[in-house]
Amino acid sequence: MFTLLLLWSMLILPWFVLIPLKSYQVKRFFPAGLFGALLLTVVFQMADAFDWWKVTRTIPLFTNITSFVYGLFLVGTIVILYFTYGHFWRYFITNLVVDAFLAFLVSPWFEYLGIYELHRIHPLGVYCITTILSVLIYLYMKWQDGVMAK
Repeated sequence: MFTLLLLWSMLILPWFVLIPLKSYQVKRFFPAGLFGALLLTVVFQMADAFDWWKVTRTIPLFTNITSFVYGLFLVGTIVILYFTYGHFWRYFITNLVVDAFLAFLVSPWFEYLGIYELHRIHPLGVYCITTILSVLIYLYMKWQDGVMAK
């Protein structure tokens, strides 16, 4: 029951963080958040194909990626961009810290709770993947800014 509550919380609660933020800024960074969610969805598909990990607990009627990708990750991407965009090193270091927290602290806890199991990848591999994704998201945001300016 706790695990199911946690999964629902990861999907719904992060969205409330956006309420006090300036709506025009949230709208500006939302496409980059969606791009990040798309990339992470592809990573989850690769993880399935290469047996990197197996998600063992999900929200009923949803896929194995829903609560993390479309809740915590998408909103987290928007919030990090909101506070750090325009300062690459601040953005990158923030992502290194957040990604380390997720890979080395949250990930083992999720394994302990039985939400998923790492199989053919180490937490360091997860950390590297999320770090690469963060750079791709920043590059996308820079590209988007250039396109929108024209």
